[in-house]
Amino acid sequence: MNILFSSDDKYAYHLMVSIKSILSFNDKCINFYVFDLGISTENKNIALQILNSSKSNIIFIPVDINDFKNFPENIGYISLATYARLKAVDYLPTDLNKIIYLDVDLLVFDDLTPLWEINIEKYGVAACFDSFIEYERPEHKYTISLSRQNYYFNAGVMIFNLDLWREIDVFNRSLDWLAKYGEKAIYQDQDILNGIFKNNVYYLDCRFNFMPNQLERIKKYRSGKLDILDDIEKTTMPVAISHFCGPEKPWHSDCHHFKMHYYYILLSKIKYIKGAKLPIILFIRSVIRDFKRKLKYNVY
Repeated sequence: MNILFSSDDKYAYHLMVSIKSILSFNDKCINFYVFDLGISTENKNIALQILNSSKSNIIFIPVDINDFKNFPENIGYISLATYARLKAVDYLPTDLNKIIYLDVDLLVFDDLTPLWEINIEKYGVAACFDSFIEYERPEHKYTISLSRQNYYFNAGVMIFNLDLWREIDVFNRSLDWLAKYGEKAIYQDQDILNGIFKNNVYYLDCRFNFMPNQLERIKKYRSGKLDILDDIEKTTMPVAISHFCGPEKPWHSDCHHFKMHYYYILLSKIKYIKGAKLPIILFIRSVIRDFKRKLKYNVY
């Protein structure tokens, strides 16, 4: 299994917690590739220590941030590091034909083998439907060349068909797309990827990228405030990946994300990190919130 992250030093601790969560549920050999935009030697060594007792390995691939200096930065909590994936085929080994891409602001709660084994030979990418854009800001997708028939996807969890990426030259496609729609690219590389692959995406079960807005959709449906959930929103329980997208993150005291307290459980298990601890009252509140979500909405 091949898994790709992209990170700078600011997000290095969050990267490590994400990796720790993956290893907690996956005992197979995993090849972790990290696009390295300035991660310190100290933090790289900590990451290597995390993998010491596993069958997995990690490879840091230096990326020059200047390659993306002219790309738009429209959202403060999204780093330029995310753009590095647009040049994935230039940085990764040429013998790789498929890789799972994960943002660093997520936690894994299940074996990722079923995700890895999905056949996407006929598709450029696999990703999960983004209910926030589709239902809260539907006009946005029309401004970036998507039609009503094109479902907008979230780019935090994806599978890349690297053979096809090489064939179509995704990075140069990105530059062409930016020339036409750059001023409208609010969500940065996520908009770019939607524009390029709008007719060539395999939609995953939303359990593989469970986001706050999908939780709210399920809550409304279970409480009778929403008549139906669309097929594209299918979310099989249990949740496999909880994605803390948006400005609220687990390392913020006001975060109410699903399973956010597990971030601190995992952080405390990383021997070489002296991280902040979640105040016990906030930890308990998070546990209670998730317990209520399971009882009332069957979300777990």
